[in-house]
Amino acid sequence: MTLSDINWPMILAGLGLFLFGIEYMGEGLKSYAGDKLKNVIDKYTSHPLKGILIGAFVTCLIQSSSGTTALTIGLIRSGLMNLSQAIGIIMGANIGTVITSVLVGLKISKYAVYFIIIGAFLAMFSKNKKSKYLSQIIFGFGCLFYGLDLMGNNLAVIADVPEFTLITHFLTRSPWLGLLGGAVLTCMIQSSAATIAIIQQMYGAGAIGLNIALPFLFGSNIGTTITAILASIGGSIPAKRAAFFHVLFNVVGSILFMIIISPFTSLINYINSLNSITPELQLAIAHGIFNIVTTIVFFPFIKKIVVIIQKIIPNHHKELEMDLSELDPHVVQLFPSHALAIAKNKILEMGELAVTMIQIVKVYFEEKNNTTKEGIEEIENAINLLDQKITDYLLLISHEQLNDHDSKDYFANMKSIKDIERIGDICVNLSEFFEAIYDQKEDFSPEAKQDLITMMDMDIDTLQHALVAFDKHDIDDVVYVDDHESQIDYFNKKAKERHIKRVSKRLENSDLVKSTYVDILSNLERISDHCTNIAEAYLLENDIFKPDYEEIYSIEKQ
Repeated sequence: MTLSDINWPMILAGLGLFLFGIEYMGEGLKSYAGDKLKNVIDKYTSHPLKGILIGAFVTCLIQSSSGTTALTIGLIRSGLMNLSQAIGIIMGANIGTVITSVLVGLKISKYAVYFIIIGAFLAMFSKNKKSKYLSQIIFGFGCLFYGLDLMGNNLAVIADVPEFTLITHFLTRSPWLGLLGGAVLTCMIQSSAATIAIIQQMYGAGAIGLNIALPFLFGSNIGTTITAILASIGGSIPAKRAAFFHVLFNVVGSILFMIIISPFTSLINYINSLNSITPELQLAIAHGIFNIVTTIVFFPFIKKIVVIIQKIIPNHHKELEMDLSELDPHVVQLFPSHALAIAKNKILEMGELAVTMIQIVKVYFEEKNNTTKEGIEEIENAINLLDQKITDYLLLISHEQLNDHDSKDYFANMKSIKDIERIGDICVNLSEFFEAIYDQKEDFSPEAKQDLITMMDMDIDTLQHALVAFDKHDIDDVVYVDDHESQIDYFNKKAKERHIKRVSKRLENSDLVKSTYVDILSNLERISDHCTNIAEAYLLENDIFKPDYEEIYSIEKQ
């Protein structure tokens, strides 16, 4: 038997089917569950221990620790989850990956063709999306184990190859090379589940012993972190921190188990002697013990680990942390008026985020710093999630019996949320305009820059007064906002005229600036329109203030 006698195309085809099955099944599960998975992670991770359980549960469902980590990073970026909660989920995600190796150990692959047949027929005759997603799950599950069967049948003969025998003897003397081999192999195929499945098949066929299989298994846990590392390159600070912890957890755990590999091997052999189990299941148990013990070791030090990671990877702008526990549905039923006041406070927090967002857009415009741009994206995510959560809370309030005053408060709050959310969208538009210009190595003329900075300063000042008017019902602030909105309109008109003159005199060198400058000005002008809506939200809904407002406003205009 030589290496050329092995059917490598069938082995690679089996690996391809296995990877496709995991991906296809995971996508089907995510689509079938919709936003429920994200909501589960959001709702039940108030404590790291809960995070571990949820991380394991979600990873068991979607068959991807990377997918669970990605969902988690989204919640960190939005300020709805802190790093200590995320660490719990990441540790749980590692535990959740054990389910694949357990299924491999249970020899489910002999039923794979039936899952493929059922999934294919269900896909052909599905009438709605849920059925199609279900067929995707079943078909992917079948492909996963059929690919595994192909790999196993063709890897079984590798033990008879002399070259492979030499390699195994060498690795027996140098288990740390086995650790490196597992890490490299997982980096190459981007799936620790696939690496572990290959090791299980080879161990089950007698091609390698437990003393080689275990270092490869530990190495696969290091290799799987490459996905998080690649995803974090050029990404946000939370993404980099999550990736760093993922690496730290698996590297420390692997080194720890490599140090105690001899007694650990004896433990697995002892478990097998108590109740004879398949070789594949032995490795599944070893994988589970590895992740559970590493989690137990890390758990008491979560707070210290968070501090260390934050020092190693510092954030250059204020980190978002929001507490939405105040939006308690029970308060809605007992005290609708108080629930409205709670919602209003959260809207004001949302408004302060919008102010910060404009300020960061201004800094990005002046400094062209990509790290600053990350802050814009983070705040946009936070504003969007606040919009969703507060709107849902207000809809609960609307189902209660409200008096006239509360009804007007309800409508004012609902309208203002949308205006603040639109300001966030406009800030993203502005950052994209600036990014497009800077990516082309172009820039604004000094005069154009000054006009935009002036308008951004006016918008920041106007929004701050609009929030005071919304909070205090202060008529002076309403008048102030309306006056400044008119000033911004006038300034916008003059700035456009100055831009046209610069273009005609060829003082504006950038083609992108020439074509987008008017759109940028229009976006800045639209922010002031939304500020006016926020300032007048209560006045337009509440007749008590309207006569006084009209009188004062007419005096100011004279």
